Amino acid sequence: MAFFNWLRRLLTPTRSHRPTTVPPRQATPVDRPFQPQRPTQQLTPTPQPTVPPVAVNPVTTHEQPNATLVVRIVDSQNRPLQPALVLTGQRGTAVHLTTPTIPGYTLAKMTGFTQTFLSEYGLMTLTYQRQWGYPVLVYQIDYDSGQLLALPGLFRGLLGASFHLAVPPVKGYHIFQAQGPQQGTYTDQTQRLLYFYRRDAWQTVQRVHQYVTLLSNHAVYALPAGQAYRYRFPATSLWRIFAIITLTDQTVWYNLGGNQWLNAAETKRRLHWSRHLELPRQTKLTGKAVQWSGTVDYVPDHAVTFYRDPYGEVAGQLPDGELLEIRRRVVDDQNLIWYQIGPQAYINARYVRLAKQV
Repeated sequence: MAFFNWLRRLLTPTRSHRPTTVPPRQATPVDRPFQPQRPTQQLTPTPQPTVPPVAVNPVTTHEQPNATLVVRIVDSQNRPLQPALVLTGQRGTAVHLTTPTIPGYTLAKMTGFTQTFLSEYGLMTLTYQRQWGYPVLVYQIDYDSGQLLALPGLFRGLLGASFHLAVPPVKGYHIFQAQGPQQGTYTDQTQRLLYFYRRDAWQTVQRVHQYVTLLSNHAVYALPAGQAYRYRFPATSLWRIFAIITLTDQTVWYNLGGNQWLNAAETKRRLHWSRHLELPRQTKLTGKAVQWSGTVDYVPDHAVTFYRDPYGEVAGQLPDGELLEIRRRVVDDQNLIWYQIGPQAYINARYVRLAKQV
């Protein structure tokens, strides 16, 4: 037992009752974080901008409005165009009003107008008038000749108002075609209506490019079955046909250009002009040399036929307004005048306008 007690005392540390001063353990680089050394300098405080003192205005109080102005916006029939404007303010102060812009209307009248609030309650009325629309133009045209049958008509109305146009009658004609609006509303654009008419006596109309040979002397007319001119076209002459008209009495007429018409009786129609024609023996030509100038006087934007000889083979066509040098004036036994304008070029004097000779 003594041995075990001795061994226990040897292994158990001896505790001292006196405090023992233990020097502090130095911290190693591993124990504390790295802190770089900063240079020591004296910091200068940053100057702050000087803020001037703000003058504080005393709070002003506005008086309550004591005047009301109602602005009505109506048309010429006193019908409202938009809700009324309600303006308020102090009596004696100015009224700030901007007149509204209403599409299609114009300000025509102001009733009860005032520039200041005069009383507790006031009423102003702005009256607007409907603007005029652009016109509808109506033309009456002969469909076959392109000529106007009457002066153009002009119809006007208020913008947005409706129109309905009836076909105007033309004596001796019937309506053939219409182009454009016959009913609608007046807008801010001009509208055009074209009425095309055809003569009552014309049953059928054919546009052709053919030729006709006269088998006898023929009278020439201003219109089919119309008034005859004082000259005649001789037999065996060849003419270009522009239109063939059949009347309601079943007679057939040939248009030779412009207002020249032949009755189809005693004629022979051809599809081509390439046939040698000699001057008719019974036609006597007299002429004299001249040195004139002139121009082709035909239908605008169209051409007239000229020939190698009077009543002879077609040589070509000349447009309206073409300048001409006239070398010879030729007259036949029917007093029909031809002008020679080239070595083998003759034109009917009816389609020539002579220049003033100096």
